[in-house]
Parts: sequence; structure tokens; C-alpha cells
Amino acid sequence: MAARELWGRISAAIIAFAVLWALWPPLGGALERGASLPFAIWSLLRMFTITTNLLVGVVFARIALRGTHSVSPIVIGGTMLAIVLVGVVFNLLLGNLPHQSIWYAIGDNIHHVAAPLAVPLWWLLFSRHGALTWSAPFIWALYPLAYSAYTVIRAQFMPQGTGIYSRYPYFFMDADLLGWPMALANMAGIAIGFILFGMLAVAVDRWLAKRM
Repeated sequence: MAARELWGRISAAIIAFAVLWALWPPLGGALERGASLPFAIWSLLRMFTITTNLLVGVVFARIALRGTHSVSPIVIGGTMLAIVLVGVVFNLLLGNLPHQSIWYAIGDNIHHVAAPLAVPLWWLLFSRHGALTWSAPFIWALYPLAYSAYTVIRAQFMPQGTGIYSRYPYFFMDADLLGWPMALANMAGIAIGFILFGMLAVAVDRWLAKRM
């Protein structure tokens, strides 16, 4: 096994372990408060941070176990872009949230700071480059759009509330607070931003392919 592949798999294993471990503090906290395991999981899966870090954990665990070539570059690229979105949105709009314990704080920083930095760095250093096409960003944008649809549908089965009791996980998606036109515009704006950053990722991918 080449040194680059070996270090790629080792670093992928570290990333996968970290993001999956960081799921435990909020899940364990919900269980300690008396929630059933299915309800605790259901509650966590309303968050884009959780679904995306779970995706990172699964993709990078597969890379660690079976090698870089076991995952398509388009899947790795989309996963990288999604976790970068987590970091950007959180640190620009949602930062400085209170933590119930040191373990919550560590897990929160893994999901919102460490992973959004480590995954694109891994992508730059270890991913196969040159296989992405200009259609990839439009495929990648299906993920935030699907999450938005999932959030809207899910909210219709929950009682209406405000603040921390909102049916929506993020204030910029909260149709109860902002109204449907603004909430949908925000969701569309995120998808458009996803496409634009995706175009940049494809350009970087092609530039790296020429240099390697």
C-alpha cells in the first residue's frame, strides 16, 4: 500500500471516529433525560449538523476500511461540501450556543469546527482529483434541498411553537416565524450557495488534477 493511501486511510479513520463519537453526548443526554432511544434518535435527526456528520462518519469509515477508491469522488466531494456548509452556517449564524457539559462542548466543536476544517483538508490531500464534472454541484445541491423538504414535512406533524420550541431546527427556516416566502427563499439561497461553492470545488479539483 502506497504511503499516501495509507495516511489517507488512517486520517479518514480518525475523522470517522471523531464525528461518530461526538454524536454520543447529545444522544446520551437525551437518554438520561428519560427519552427512549428511537425518540432520541428522531430528535437528533432534525438537525442538518447531525445528518451531515453522520454522513461524514459513514463515508470516512468506508474509506478507512476499504480505501479511497471505494467511494466515488462525487460522493466524497458532496460530503466535503456539506460539512463545510455546516461550519459556515454555524459559525456565521448560530455560534456561541450554551453547552450542558464539557462533553457537549467537545462534541459540538468537533461537529462545527474540527470536521468542517479536517474534511476539506483531507479532500485536498488524499482524494482522487480530476473526475468531477460541472454537473456535480447540481447533484450535490439535492442534499440541502432534500433536507429542506424533510424539515418542512416533518414540521407539519409537530405542534406549533416559538423560540426553542419551534417546529423548525433553525431560525432561518422557520416558516412560523418568518412566513413561507422568506423561509423558502432562505432555503433556496442555501441551495444556490451550495451550487456556487460546488463550482469552486470542481475548479479546484481540476486544477489539482493537473498538478498531481
